Amino acid sequence: MRDYSPNTVTTAYAADGRGPAVYGKYREHGYAVNPLTAQLGTFVPEHASASEAFAIAGLDWTAQKQPVFYLGADGPVISPDHCAIVRNDNYACLGIHGTAYTPVQNTALINLLDYLRENIHLETVLSIRNGRRVYATASINTESEVVPGDRVRRYLHLFNSHDGSSGFGVFFSDVRLACANQLAYLTGRAARTATTNGTGLRRKHTSSVTAFAASLPELIDIERRTFASSIDQLRDLTRVRLTPEIARRVLEATYADRLGTPIRDKSTGDKRPRTLADLPEIDTIRSHYSGTTGLGIHDIPGISGTAYALFNAITQHATHDTGRATDSTERARARLEALWGGTAAKRIERAREACLALV
Repeated sequence: MRDYSPNTVTTAYAADGRGPAVYGKYREHGYAVNPLTAQLGTFVPEHASASEAFAIAGLDWTAQKQPVFYLGADGPVISPDHCAIVRNDNYACLGIHGTAYTPVQNTALINLLDYLRENIHLETVLSIRNGRRVYATASINTESEVVPGDRVRRYLHLFNSHDGSSGFGVFFSDVRLACANQLAYLTGRAARTATTNGTGLRRKHTSSVTAFAASLPELIDIERRTFASSIDQLRDLTRVRLTPEIARRVLEATYADRLGTPIRDKSTGDKRPRTLADLPEIDTIRSHYSGTTGLGIHDIPGISGTAYALFNAITQHATHDTGRATDSTERARARLEALWGGTAAKRIERAREACLALV
């Protein structure tokens, strides 16, 4: 990843080799950089504008509609029902859509960020798969401590796709700064609560970006006001001492999707229920919780041995350890997409709910 801000935010791999640590303006707080955004994204210089940030990330291009051809009996034929979305700088095809499809340009996200600049601090810009998906991540200037020295920050994420994998919109997440664990993926509550223009958090590409922008300050204000209660819930978890039975219940709830699929014996064809002992991730979580691999679990007083420690062992696995691809960048991309609305986000939410049910 390119470094454009040597005097503000630079990265270097931590001495223990478990991921990049952040230096510069965050160093005094011991914050960690999410290893996924570190690998896939571009850090934004402290005083850069949104347009400068997108240019640094290589997203200063437009998406153009082009005709789609297919080979007919007498040669190429233009499809009357389809169009291609193509980058204007290198002519890479980003997706095939119906002719009614209207691309939301990267400049629309820039304008949204400029519109929100009094409410947020832009930190990273991500271009996924050559710009087929685009994210911008910003702090909403809201953070607090669960226990002394253990800070959590709430983030706003803007997203758009040119390949049809999503519309455009926003979501929020909570990140534990000591280890970059994602602790929550927030969409539903704000969408149900927001009333301005009835827009909620996601829009189709045929919708107005301008109307959507008008609702975002209210959504950010909602997330600021609800953040304190989320932190109180995490503090409650530090007062629950973990037992083997409690751990089993939390893990079974977290991995209910995996446990719901029986195991078939390859030789006999017989099926048996899948148990926690059959899940390879359990050993990693156990190491994070009670071994030496847990980030910010054993070196911050008041966490070890609690339900909060188990929750962070689970979220560390989801944030740092998952992925099967041999290519490290592709593995990081898949993990990030799982955290931002995929299976990992759902498991983190199930783990959170199971832990809070103990309070």
